[in-house]
Amino acid sequence: MNNNISISQHSNIQNIKEQWLMLDKIAEKQTSAYINYTYYQTYEWNNFLFHHSTDGLGKMTTAMRYDLVMVDDKPFAIIPFAVTRSSKKARIPSCRVGGVLNMVCPYTYEGNEEIMKAIADHLVESCKGMMLSLADVPCQTPFAKIMKLIDDNTIERTSFHVPLTQFATHEEYVSSLPKNIYKNIRKSYNHLTTDGKKMELKVFNHDNMASDSYLRYLWHFYFKRKMAWRHKSYNAFSNITTYLKAVYEVKSGCATASLKKLKDAQLYVLEIDQKPAAFMIVYRHNKHLLMPRLAIDTSFSRYSPGILLILEATKLWMNEGIVDFDMCRGDERYKKEMGGINEPLCRIEKRI
Repeated sequence: MNNNISISQHSNIQNIKEQWLMLDKIAEKQTSAYINYTYYQTYEWNNFLFHHSTDGLGKMTTAMRYDLVMVDDKPFAIIPFAVTRSSKKARIPSCRVGGVLNMVCPYTYEGNEEIMKAIADHLVESCKGMMLSLADVPCQTPFAKIMKLIDDNTIERTSFHVPLTQFATHEEYVSSLPKNIYKNIRKSYNHLTTDGKKMELKVFNHDNMASDSYLRYLWHFYFKRKMAWRHKSYNAFSNITTYLKAVYEVKSGCATASLKKLKDAQLYVLEIDQKPAAFMIVYRHNKHLLMPRLAIDTSFSRYSPGILLILEATKLWMNEGIVDFDMCRGDERYKKEMGGINEPLCRIEKRI
């Protein structure tokens, strides 16, 4: 096969909007697994990331780069990069919110080996002197195979999703969960009843967003919880630092900005007696959900609020015809307990 392959670099996403939207439309018509082309690969998400990363002081530290692959004068793929100016580290942009990263390409590796090899050669040639840090790419995708052409020593990590369509009802989904988690669920609901607690699920979006003070409260216990994940002690000083992080996130953070600006972003909060006990951020796309953030207020641990949050939300999602719920990267125990199926991700980090 002799393809007419050309690859050009662009620093402004607006310059390749037309080609990107064409790839989005092709992906919507494909029948391959959703993981091959998720919301994180769409123009909408990447346009948001571009403006968030380059507005203000961000453009002083990070340069955005988009490598457009054309085959026979038609768009074939786009490789987005965020390049740290000081370290020359090139990575797929995510603002630490993206949970599944990838090349923007609706085509398969098989039958396009010549093009894929050309992309690998281009990356090696165009990234000389740079640290190529490509992470959280689904192992089954074409870009993962391109990464192996660059460095065969890929590192894998876990990512879990729940295919909701395999269950006829929500009750069937719950009954499919492991016995120990099923018992914990019943126990949590019983605790709410015996303690006289009232539970409520609230859903926010960019048209109906929570107040900044409410968001600060959520992010404050998120950063507290993050310290526990990292086995760090919590004291008066760390209470101040985590609060300041929450203030910054609400004012300038990528996750909060996405909730306020993107129509496909939603915030789910489980309240117990009108106090937030757990929250998660969800992005909706083509009847699929991506959940890159979930945290609980540990003072409500008796009620397993994170588990109850997912359960109450899945009731809504199954009624709405949601196909799949992706809990994104990470090996947190609850992801497997909630029926998650592993979708391996891979990464490479190599000085070119």
